[in-house]
Amino acid sequence: MTATAHYETPYGAFQLNCYPPRPNERLIAWCSADTLLLAETHRRRTPGSRILVVNDTYGALCIALEPQALWTDSALTVLALRQNERMNKRIQTPIVWSTAEPPLTPQLVVLRIPKQRPLFEYQLSQLARLLPQQTTVLAAGMDKHLSPHTAEILERYIGPTQRHRGQHKARIFSAIRDQRCAKKYRGTATYHCEALNAEVCSLANVFSREKLDMGTRFLLEKLPSSLQTETLIDLACGNGVLGLVALKRGIAARITFCDESAMALHSARLNAGRLFPQQTNDISFHQGDGLVAYRETQAQLILCNPPFHLQHTVDDFAGRHMLSQCSQHLQPGGQLYLVANRHLDYVPTLRHTFERVEKFASNTKFNIVLAQKARI
Repeated sequence: MTATAHYETPYGAFQLNCYPPRPNERLIAWCSADTLLLAETHRRRTPGSRILVVNDTYGALCIALEPQALWTDSALTVLALRQNERMNKRIQTPIVWSTAEPPLTPQLVVLRIPKQRPLFEYQLSQLARLLPQQTTVLAAGMDKHLSPHTAEILERYIGPTQRHRGQHKARIFSAIRDQRCAKKYRGTATYHCEALNAEVCSLANVFSREKLDMGTRFLLEKLPSSLQTETLIDLACGNGVLGLVALKRGIAARITFCDESAMALHSARLNAGRLFPQQTNDISFHQGDGLVAYRETQAQLILCNPPFHLQHTVDDFAGRHMLSQCSQHLQPGGQLYLVANRHLDYVPTLRHTFERVEKFASNTKFNIVLAQKARI
Protein backbone atom coordinates (compact mmCIF):
# COMPACT_ATOMS: atom_id res chain seq x y z
CA MET A 1 0.00 0.00 0.00
CA THR A 2 1.40 3.40 -0.96
CA ALA A 3 1.42 6.27 1.52
CA THR A 4 -1.44 8.00 -0.33
CA ALA A 5 -4.51 5.85 -0.97
CA HIS A 6 -7.62 6.41 -3.09
CA TYR A 7 -10.87 6.19 -1.09
CA GLU A 8 -14.19 5.85 -2.90
CA THR A 9 -17.21 7.08 -0.90
CA PRO A 10 -20.82 8.07 -1.66
CA TYR A 11 -19.60 11.67 -1.27
CA GLY A 12 -16.88 11.35 -3.89
CA ALA A 13 -13.37 9.97 -4.19
CA PHE A 14 -10.58 11.27 -1.95
CA GLN A 15 -6.84 10.84 -1.52
CA LEU A 16 -5.97 10.07 2.09
CA ASN A 17 -2.74 9.70 4.03
CA CYS A 18 -2.01 8.28 7.45
CA TYR A 19 -0.15 10.35 10.02
CA PRO A 20 2.65 10.32 11.05
CA PRO A 21 3.92 9.51 7.55
CA ARG A 22 6.38 6.70 7.00
CA PRO A 23 7.85 4.88 4.00
CA ASN A 24 6.17 1.64 2.89
CA GLU A 25 3.05 2.43 4.89
CA ARG A 26 1.23 -0.72 6.00
CA LEU A 27 -1.92 1.01 7.27
CA ILE A 28 -4.64 2.76 5.31
CA ALA A 29 -6.39 5.93 6.39
CA TRP A 30 -9.84 4.38 6.72
CA CYS A 31 -11.51 1.09 7.61
CA SER A 32 -14.76 -0.73 6.93
CA ALA A 33 -16.37 0.96 9.94
CA ASP A 34 -15.81 4.36 8.28
CA THR A 35 -17.31 3.02 5.06
CA LEU A 36 -20.44 1.76 6.86
CA LEU A 37 -20.89 5.09 8.62
CA LEU A 38 -20.57 7.06 5.40
CA ALA A 39 -22.98 4.78 3.53
CA GLU A 40 -25.65 5.07 6.23
CA THR A 41 -25.19 8.83 6.62
CA HIS A 42 -25.53 9.30 2.87
CA ARG A 43 -28.68 7.17 2.85
CA ARG A 44 -30.20 9.48 5.47
CA ARG A 45 -29.35 12.61 3.43
CA THR A 46 -28.30 14.52 6.55
CA PRO A 47 -26.31 17.63 5.58
CA GLY A 48 -22.81 17.95 7.00
CA SER A 49 -23.75 21.20 8.71
CA ARG A 50 -26.03 19.17 11.02
CA ILE A 51 -23.53 16.39 11.79
CA LEU A 52 -21.11 15.99 14.69
CA VAL A 53 -18.27 13.54 14.03
CA VAL A 54 -16.68 11.80 17.02
CA ASN A 55 -13.33 9.94 17.07
CA ASP A 56 -12.38 10.19 13.42
CA THR A 57 -8.98 8.53 12.97
CA TYR A 58 -7.20 10.06 9.96
CA GLY A 59 -10.00 12.28 8.71
CA ALA A 60 -11.87 9.92 6.40
CA LEU A 61 -15.24 10.82 7.95
CA CYS A 62 -14.65 14.58 8.12
CA ILE A 63 -13.19 14.81 4.61
CA ALA A 64 -16.32 13.20 3.18
CA LEU A 65 -18.96 14.79 5.42
CA GLU A 66 -17.55 18.28 6.10
CA PRO A 67 -19.35 18.24 9.46
CA GLN A 68 -20.09 21.08 11.88
CA ALA A 69 -17.28 19.82 14.14
CA LEU A 70 -15.02 16.93 15.12
CA TRP A 71 -14.95 15.91 18.79
CA THR A 72 -11.59 14.26 19.44
CA ASP A 73 -8.92 13.57 22.05
CA SER A 74 -6.03 13.20 19.61
CA ALA A 75 -3.62 15.80 18.26
CA LEU A 76 -2.40 13.18 15.77
CA THR A 77 -5.94 12.87 14.40
CA VAL A 78 -6.11 16.64 13.92
CA LEU A 79 -2.74 16.70 12.14
CA ALA A 80 -3.88 13.87 9.85
CA LEU A 81 -7.16 15.66 9.18
CA ARG A 82 -5.48 18.96 8.32
CA GLN A 83 -3.04 17.19 5.99
CA ASN A 84 -5.86 15.41 4.17
CA GLU A 85 -8.05 18.53 4.03
CA ARG A 86 -5.25 20.37 2.23
CA MET A 87 -4.68 17.48 -0.17
CA ASN A 88 -8.37 17.29 -1.07
CA LYS A 89 -9.06 21.05 -1.00
CA ARG A 90 -11.69 20.67 1.73
CA ILE A 91 -12.61 23.32 4.29
CA GLN A 92 -11.13 23.02 7.78
CA THR A 93 -13.33 21.13 10.21
CA PRO A 94 -13.79 22.94 13.56
CA ILE A 95 -12.20 20.97 16.43
CA VAL A 96 -13.73 20.38 19.85
CA TRP A 97 -11.29 18.71 22.24
CA SER A 98 -12.42 15.79 24.36
CA THR A 99 -12.03 17.82 27.55
CA ALA A 100 -14.72 20.26 26.38
CA GLU A 101 -18.40 19.68 25.72
CA PRO A 102 -19.46 20.23 22.11
CA PRO A 103 -21.47 23.49 22.05
CA LEU A 104 -23.75 22.04 19.40
CA THR A 105 -27.14 20.46 18.84
CA PRO A 106 -26.51 18.17 15.86
CA GLN A 107 -29.20 16.31 13.98
CA LEU A 108 -26.91 13.29 13.61
CA VAL A 109 -23.85 12.03 15.48
CA VAL A 110 -21.39 9.89 13.50
CA LEU A 111 -19.14 8.09 15.97
CA ARG A 112 -16.23 5.68 15.63
CA ILE A 113 -16.35 3.47 18.72
CA PRO A 114 -13.09 4.03 20.62
CA LYS A 115 -10.74 1.36 21.90
CA GLN A 116 -11.19 2.41 25.53
CA ARG A 117 -14.59 1.62 27.02
CA PRO A 118 -14.32 4.40 29.66
CA LEU A 119 -13.89 6.95 26.87
CA PHE A 120 -16.88 5.50 25.00
CA GLU A 121 -19.10 5.72 28.08
CA TYR A 122 -17.88 9.20 28.93
CA GLN A 123 -18.64 10.45 25.41
CA LEU A 124 -22.10 8.87 25.40
CA SER A 125 -22.91 10.39 28.79
CA GLN A 126 -21.94 13.83 27.49
CA LEU A 127 -23.93 13.35 24.29
CA ALA A 128 -26.97 12.24 26.28
CA ARG A 129 -27.04 15.63 28.01
CA LEU A 130 -26.44 17.50 24.76
CA LEU A 131 -28.77 15.81 22.26
CA PRO A 132 -32.43 16.68 21.78
CA GLN A 133 -34.93 13.83 21.71
CA GLN A 134 -35.10 11.91 18.42
CA THR A 135 -31.48 12.70 17.55
CA THR A 136 -29.74 9.65 16.08
CA VAL A 137 -26.30 8.39 17.04
CA LEU A 138 -24.63 6.19 14.42
CA ALA A 139 -21.75 4.24 15.97
CA ALA A 140 -19.48 1.74 14.23
CA GLY A 141 -16.35 -0.29 14.81
CA MET A 142 -14.43 -3.29 13.56
CA ASP A 143 -15.81 -6.60 14.84
CA LYS A 144 -12.54 -7.68 16.48
CA HIS A 145 -12.47 -4.50 18.57
CA LEU A 146 -16.13 -4.33 19.60
CA SER A 147 -17.41 -5.28 23.02
CA PRO A 148 -20.33 -7.76 23.04
CA HIS A 149 -22.05 -5.12 25.19
CA THR A 150 -21.84 -2.25 22.66
CA ALA A 151 -25.58 -2.14 21.93
CA GLU A 152 -26.37 -2.37 25.65
CA ILE A 153 -24.02 0.55 26.41
CA LEU A 154 -25.55 2.71 23.67
CA GLU A 155 -29.07 1.95 24.89
CA ARG A 156 -28.15 2.70 28.51
CA TYR A 157 -27.03 6.24 27.69
CA ILE A 158 -28.82 7.28 24.49
CA GLY A 159 -31.99 5.26 23.97
CA PRO A 160 -33.43 2.44 21.81
CA THR A 161 -30.59 0.87 19.84
CA GLN A 162 -30.53 -1.29 16.74
CA ARG A 163 -27.62 -3.60 15.99
CA HIS A 164 -27.33 -3.76 12.20
CA ARG A 165 -25.99 -6.61 10.14
CA GLY A 166 -22.21 -6.60 9.89
CA GLN A 167 -20.28 -6.14 6.65
CA HIS A 168 -16.59 -6.51 5.82
CA LYS A 169 -15.70 -7.38 9.43
CA ALA A 170 -17.33 -4.19 10.74
CA ARG A 171 -20.67 -3.38 12.35
CA ILE A 172 -22.82 -0.32 12.75
CA PHE A 173 -25.35 0.53 15.48
CA SER A 174 -28.04 3.21 15.51
CA ALA A 175 -29.41 4.68 18.74
CA ILE A 176 -32.19 7.25 19.06
CA ARG A 177 -32.14 9.69 21.95
CA ASP A 178 -35.30 9.28 24.01
CA GLN A 179 -36.73 10.98 27.08
CA ARG A 180 -34.71 9.09 29.70
CA CYS A 181 -32.67 11.07 32.18
CA ALA A 182 -29.06 11.46 31.04
CA LYS A 183 -26.88 8.95 32.88
CA LYS A 184 -23.77 10.54 34.39
CA TYR A 185 -20.33 9.01 33.85
CA ARG A 186 -17.29 11.10 34.75
CA GLY A 187 -14.78 8.51 33.57
CA THR A 188 -12.09 9.73 35.97
CA ALA A 189 -10.09 7.11 37.88
CA THR A 190 -7.76 7.63 40.85
CA TYR A 191 -5.06 5.55 42.51
CA HIS A 192 -2.45 6.02 45.22
CA CYS A 193 1.04 6.66 43.85
CA GLU A 194 3.64 5.59 46.41
CA ALA A 195 6.41 7.63 44.81
CA LEU A 196 4.33 10.78 45.32
CA ASN A 197 2.64 9.57 48.53
CA ALA A 198 -0.56 10.96 47.03
CA GLU A 199 -3.62 10.16 44.97
CA VAL A 200 -3.38 10.88 41.25
CA CYS A 201 -6.26 11.09 38.78
CA SER A 202 -6.61 10.08 35.15
CA LEU A 203 -9.38 11.00 32.73
CA ALA A 204 -11.17 8.43 30.61
CA ASN A 205 -8.66 8.08 27.75
CA VAL A 206 -5.42 8.00 29.75
CA PHE A 207 -3.13 4.97 29.50
CA SER A 208 -3.04 2.84 32.68
CA ARG A 209 -5.63 5.10 34.29
CA GLU A 210 -6.41 2.86 37.29
CA LYS A 211 -2.89 1.95 38.44
CA LEU A 212 0.73 2.90 37.97
CA ASP A 213 2.10 1.36 34.79
CA MET A 214 4.76 -1.29 35.48
CA GLY A 215 7.27 0.30 33.10
CA THR A 216 6.86 3.70 34.74
CA ARG A 217 7.26 2.10 38.16
CA PHE A 218 10.51 0.43 37.06
CA LEU A 219 11.91 3.68 35.66
CA LEU A 220 11.08 5.51 38.89
CA GLU A 221 12.84 2.80 40.90
CA LYS A 222 16.02 3.08 38.82
CA LEU A 223 16.35 6.84 38.26
CA PRO A 224 19.64 7.89 39.89
CA SER A 225 19.15 9.89 43.09
CA SER A 226 22.05 12.09 42.01
CA LEU A 227 20.20 13.43 38.94
CA GLN A 228 19.71 17.19 39.17
CA THR A 229 18.74 19.38 36.24
CA GLU A 230 17.14 22.71 35.60
CA THR A 231 14.69 21.64 32.86
CA LEU A 232 12.94 18.33 32.16
CA ILE A 233 10.47 17.12 29.54
CA ASP A 234 8.05 14.33 30.47
CA LEU A 235 7.39 12.97 26.97
CA ALA A 236 4.21 10.91 26.39
CA CYS A 237 3.37 11.98 29.92
CA GLY A 238 -0.03 10.36 30.49
CA ASN A 239 -1.24 11.59 33.87
CA GLY A 240 2.17 13.12 34.58
CA VAL A 241 3.57 10.76 37.20
CA LEU A 242 7.16 10.70 35.87
CA GLY A 243 7.47 14.49 35.78
CA LEU A 244 5.71 14.98 39.10
CA VAL A 245 7.99 12.52 40.87
CA ALA A 246 11.01 14.25 39.33
CA LEU A 247 9.70 17.54 40.71
CA LYS A 248 9.12 16.04 44.16
CA ARG A 249 12.62 14.50 44.28
CA GLY A 250 14.29 17.73 43.17
CA ILE A 251 15.54 16.16 39.93
CA ALA A 252 14.30 19.16 37.95
CA ALA A 253 13.22 22.68 38.75
CA ARG A 254 11.05 23.18 35.67
CA ILE A 255 8.89 20.56 33.93
CA THR A 256 7.16 20.42 30.55
CA PHE A 257 4.51 17.72 30.12
CA CYS A 258 4.02 16.58 26.51
CA ASP A 259 1.36 14.28 25.07
CA GLU A 260 -0.87 13.99 22.02
CA SER A 261 -3.95 13.33 24.16
CA ALA A 262 -6.00 16.24 25.49
CA MET A 263 -7.23 14.07 28.36
CA ALA A 264 -3.69 13.04 29.31
CA LEU A 265 -2.52 16.64 29.51
CA HIS A 266 -5.61 17.70 31.43
CA SER A 267 -4.97 14.88 33.91
CA ALA A 268 -1.34 15.98 34.31
CA ARG A 269 -2.51 19.57 34.78
CA LEU A 270 -5.00 18.55 37.49
CA ASN A 271 -2.41 16.46 39.33
CA ALA A 272 0.27 19.14 39.12
CA GLY A 273 -2.09 21.87 40.30
CA ARG A 274 -3.25 19.84 43.29
CA LEU A 275 0.14 18.43 44.36
CA PHE A 276 2.37 21.43 43.59
CA PRO A 277 0.13 24.52 43.77
CA GLN A 278 3.06 26.80 44.62
CA GLN A 279 5.07 25.76 41.56
CA THR A 280 2.59 26.29 38.72
CA ASN A 281 4.89 28.88 37.12
CA ASP A 282 7.54 26.15 36.75
CA ILE A 283 5.19 23.74 34.94
CA SER A 284 4.08 23.91 31.31
CA PHE A 285 2.14 21.70 28.90
CA HIS A 286 2.48 20.89 25.20
CA GLN A 287 -0.01 18.95 23.07
CA GLY A 288 1.13 17.69 19.69
CA ASP A 289 3.02 15.06 17.73
CA GLY A 290 5.70 14.46 20.34
CA LEU A 291 8.14 17.36 20.11
CA VAL A 292 7.70 18.12 16.40
CA ALA A 293 6.13 21.54 17.03
CA TYR A 294 7.82 22.17 20.39
CA ARG A 295 9.62 25.53 20.31
CA GLU A 296 10.62 26.13 23.92
CA THR A 297 14.14 26.13 25.39
CA GLN A 298 16.07 22.87 25.08
CA ALA A 299 15.86 20.65 28.15
CA GLN A 300 18.64 18.95 30.09
CA LEU A 301 16.67 15.75 30.68
CA ILE A 302 13.84 13.84 28.97
CA LEU A 303 11.94 10.99 30.61
CA CYS A 304 9.83 8.80 28.36
CA ASN A 305 7.65 5.69 28.47
CA PRO A 306 6.70 5.67 24.77
CA PRO A 307 3.53 4.21 23.23
CA PHE A 308 3.76 1.00 21.26
CA HIS A 309 0.36 1.12 19.53
CA LEU A 310 -0.96 2.95 16.49
CA GLN A 311 -4.72 2.99 17.05
CA HIS A 312 -5.55 -0.71 17.61
CA THR A 313 -2.33 -1.97 16.02
CA VAL A 314 0.71 -3.05 18.06
CA ASP A 315 3.45 -1.11 16.31
CA ASP A 316 6.66 0.45 17.63
CA PHE A 317 6.75 3.07 14.86
CA ALA A 318 4.99 5.63 17.06
CA GLY A 319 7.68 5.22 19.71
CA ARG A 320 10.55 5.37 17.22
CA HIS A 321 9.03 8.44 15.54
CA MET A 322 8.82 10.17 18.92
CA LEU A 323 12.33 9.23 20.04
CA SER A 324 13.89 10.44 16.79
CA GLN A 325 12.87 13.97 17.83
CA CYS A 326 14.48 13.96 21.28
CA SER A 327 18.08 14.86 20.57
CA GLN A 328 17.31 18.21 18.95
CA HIS A 329 15.32 19.26 22.03
CA LEU A 330 18.11 18.45 24.49
CA GLN A 331 20.98 20.73 25.44
CA PRO A 332 24.52 19.52 24.65
CA GLY A 333 25.29 16.71 27.07
CA GLY A 334 21.57 16.30 27.81
CA GLN A 335 20.17 12.88 28.64
CA LEU A 336 17.16 10.74 27.74
CA TYR A 337 15.95 7.97 30.04
CA LEU A 338 13.61 5.61 28.20
CA VAL A 339 11.72 2.59 29.51
CA ALA A 340 10.26 0.05 27.08
CA ASN A 341 9.16 -3.57 26.88
CA ARG A 342 12.13 -5.88 26.35
CA HIS A 343 10.94 -6.98 22.90
CA LEU A 344 11.06 -3.37 21.62
CA ASP A 345 14.60 -2.42 20.59
CA TYR A 346 14.88 1.35 20.32
CA VAL A 347 18.69 1.39 20.60
CA PRO A 348 19.36 1.51 16.80
CA THR A 349 16.96 4.47 16.44
CA LEU A 350 18.66 6.38 19.25
CA ARG A 351 22.16 5.75 17.90
CA HIS A 352 21.32 7.83 14.84
CA THR A 353 21.04 11.00 16.93
CA PHE A 354 22.83 10.38 20.27
CA GLU A 355 26.54 10.08 20.94
CA ARG A 356 26.20 7.49 23.72
CA VAL A 357 23.43 4.90 24.06
CA GLU A 358 23.45 2.13 26.64
CA LYS A 359 21.08 -0.22 28.43
CA PHE A 360 20.98 1.27 31.89
CA ALA A 361 18.85 -1.35 33.69
CA SER A 362 16.59 -4.30 32.91
CA ASN A 363 14.25 -6.82 34.47
CA THR A 364 12.16 -9.66 33.07
CA LYS A 365 9.73 -7.28 31.34
CA PHE A 366 11.47 -3.97 30.65
CA ASN A 367 14.69 -2.31 29.56
CA ILE A 368 15.74 1.17 30.57
CA VAL A 369 17.93 2.87 27.98
CA LEU A 370 20.09 5.92 28.68
CA ALA A 371 21.00 8.10 25.71
CA GLN A 372 23.28 11.12 25.98
CA LYS A 373 23.69 13.93 23.47
CA ALA A 374 27.19 14.94 22.46
CA ARG A 375 28.80 17.82 24.35
CA ILE A 376 30.05 20.71 22.28
